[in-house]
Amino acid sequence: GEKPEVNPIVSRAVELHRHVLEAEQRLASEVLARGRSPRAVYEAVDSAVTLADSFMSRSPTDPASLACKQGCDHCCHRPVGTSAPTVLRIAAALREELSASEFASALERVAALDEKTHGAAWTPTERPPLPCAFLSGGACSIYALRPFVCRAWNSADAEACRRALGQDSVEMRFDLFQRTTFAAAEKGLQAAMQANGLDAADLE
Repeated sequence: GEKPEVNPIVSRAVELHRHVLEAEQRLASEVLARGRSPRAVYEAVDSAVTLADSFMSRSPTDPASLACKQGCDHCCHRPVGTSAPTVLRIAAALREELSASEFASALERVAALDEKTHGAAWTPTERPPLPCAFLSGGACSIYALRPFVCRAWNSADAEACRRALGQDSVEMRFDLFQRTTFAAAEKGLQAAMQANGLDAADLE
């Protein structure tokens, strides 16, 4: 029989994912080859962000076509999963940048949110929207350090994002290039970590 027609957009996304994943796996492996230490893990995470940003500079998508902007924080009320190395990188940076009391306050907010959500299903009906522990005044207080899934997320319709907070299934229009690029960068990072016997599990 005839082979099913392949959507060229999906085909390009698959190729982009492979290219970014392999490139980041090489970069992170080179970093870890120089010595496995917390500092090396942070450097590997940073390499993934830098790589993904370099690809995003060549994105064919017009940023004006997306609804994302400061003050629009619908997605910041949904659960976020990210890799263990990213969590470690965020924690280390906050320890360096915040005072002891500020760090303790941030940790308290994270623990309080976890207390409310731990073990709950990731659907709006099972887990009502709650603000991220790092959301402040409608903006991300750790924007430069935000997880890969937050970097990947985007939408062309803010109203659809609002509806998604209360509905399990909402049709979304988004930039596939951005979603694919940051997702692949994190997968490449995780692959390098795992190849070196390091924890790269997904965490909430």
